[in-house]
Amino acid sequence: MSKNAIGKPTPTDLTDWARVAAMSDEDIVCDDENPAMTDAAWQNAVMKVGKRAVGRPVSNNPKVSTTVRLSPEVIAYFKATGKGWQTRLDAVLREYLQTHPI
Repeated sequence: MSKNAIGKPTPTDLTDWARVAAMSDEDIVCDDENPAMTDAAWQNAVMKVGKRAVGRPVSNNPKVSTTVRLSPEVIAYFKATGKGWQTRLDAVLREYLQTHPI
């Protein structure tokens, strides 16, 4: 974690994992905010291993980042159509490819 990151790292050495592993269900403190698991709750439980992926899922057909110089009128037109204007511009260019094969 960089020194500019927000939050503090959680040191794993502060947890006595051997003690946690040795605890029985009765040893675990439960309250209204952390009720004990019921058999019904375990029926719907899903086990996940590893870290959660961050960000969007990886696309099967990823787009390529590039820089293109377009006339101000073209940019203004597509931006005026609102959110998703770059996707619409991409669709127009794809349609052009279909109608004007090389």
